[in-house]
Amino acid sequence: MTRRTQMSKDNYDFSDLDAILAEFSDRDDAESEAYTAPAEPVYEAPQPAEPTYGAPAYAEDAPDYDDADLPEEEPAPAPYQPPEDLPPLYARGEKEESKPSKFRKAPRESLNAPEKTAAKPKKAPCEPKEPKPRRRLTGGVRFLLGLVFACMALGAMAWSLFNLHPASGTLSFSGSDARLRLAEKLDVYVNNAASDALGDLAFIKKIYTLQESDTVSPVPNPAGFGTTNDPAEVEEVIKRAAVLLDGQSVTFDPKADFVPDAPIRYYLDDTILVIAWQEYIEQRCCTFAEVKIAHGSQIRRKLAEDSYSSSVQLYASDMANASNAVVAMNGDFYAFRDLGITVYQRKLYRNNPAQVDSCFFTASGDMLFSRAGELTGEGETQRFIEDNDVVFAVAFGPVLVDDGELQYCKGYPIGEINTEYSRSCIAMTDDLHYLLMTINHTPDARPRATINELARIIYSKNVKKAYTLDGGQTAEIVMMGAPINHVDFGYERIVSDIIYFATALPEEVRS
Repeated sequence: MTRRTQMSKDNYDFSDLDAILAEFSDRDDAESEAYTAPAEPVYEAPQPAEPTYGAPAYAEDAPDYDDADLPEEEPAPAPYQPPEDLPPLYARGEKEESKPSKFRKAPRESLNAPEKTAAKPKKAPCEPKEPKPRRRLTGGVRFLLGLVFACMALGAMAWSLFNLHPASGTLSFSGSDARLRLAEKLDVYVNNAASDALGDLAFIKKIYTLQESDTVSPVPNPAGFGTTNDPAEVEEVIKRAAVLLDGQSVTFDPKADFVPDAPIRYYLDDTILVIAWQEYIEQRCCTFAEVKIAHGSQIRRKLAEDSYSSSVQLYASDMANASNAVVAMNGDFYAFRDLGITVYQRKLYRNNPAQVDSCFFTASGDMLFSRAGELTGEGETQRFIEDNDVVFAVAFGPVLVDDGELQYCKGYPIGEINTEYSRSCIAMTDDLHYLLMTINHTPDARPRATINELARIIYSKNVKKAYTLDGGQTAEIVMMGAPINHVDFGYERIVSDIIYFATALPEEVRS
């Protein structure tokens, strides 16, 4: 089929020329009443010219003609017979003016048609209509809508509390993974719908989440970063994060024994707060990064080339920058050994739990532990992953703090626990509230730590859970594009993975 295009003054289709000529022949008849017509006049209509099809004004709208589209030749019209009751020619003046000038037929000289005495006045331009005011919901209606959404949110939360029991602490089993995900999505939907409905009437903070399969997170707001040597400035940042903290206390202490000339770094937006600093504890140089996030999807793991068992190893700072991490630290360097349990994006890749403790990170942002030998067969491990909504797991250890209790380690197959080495660990102080720490060798030859010394120092920060990650030259915390601690030998070691924290705030909704 051919496309129909709109006619312009340079793009006429002459296929209806006969009909047009017939119409104007009718007008000629109207003129004939103004004078005495000669006897038996015969008007011979000119034969239509061969239709031509020129290119349209716009090339992209050019019709695609073929032979089947060409109009068939019509027989010549019958001899003209003037109708007797046609009204005078200019009784249809408006219709006459509406015809394109290209199609007008010059009147015959013998008609002696009357000339127009005055041009028809043009119509005044239309005044633009004022837009109708948008109907706004009254305060009472908005209040009722907010009440409905609030009830829905409370109902969803109550259903979750009575039907879902995510594990906490060491190895345990809970409700099904499918129910956990459904409840979380329902909570997020109801919360955001209520926030939109209430508007200015009441404040309900929106929940932003990240897709588990995304390997790149939103770019942090450059205006959210800051560097200072004044603890009072950090205290002001903490005050601005009151909604995000939701009543939780912070680990950062403005009276700490800060390392001289070591800046305090921070970042804040609606979904994440990070404060990073260095302080001396028991003569050791300890680097901390305190992190509070709004949703569990903001704690993430990145593998080199985003693929398990990749032969490529990268610097932790490069992986952090590639993923848009706000802050990151080394992982377990899983490619360097084959012990423990490895989970990535909910898939179990390694199940060798007999000798080392494993740490599982759930979709809700919790840290769960399984001690060496506590899980056995692959089926049991898989069920633990599904029942507890595990997104990823790391395997190094040992566990340093569990349920607020300091753990003492007598022996462990990896990590040379009784020798002073640079160490790294990750801890939780509260819900969605974390503390990263490294103890490193420094140019002034300060001591490093054994495993039990590491445990004692992180425990002194009032953490509820803490777990050891790979140490030595691998132990580092990355923020603002580079390590913020002194790395052994003065340069990074390439590794297979990192753990990082990302903002969930989309760029288009930044304030």
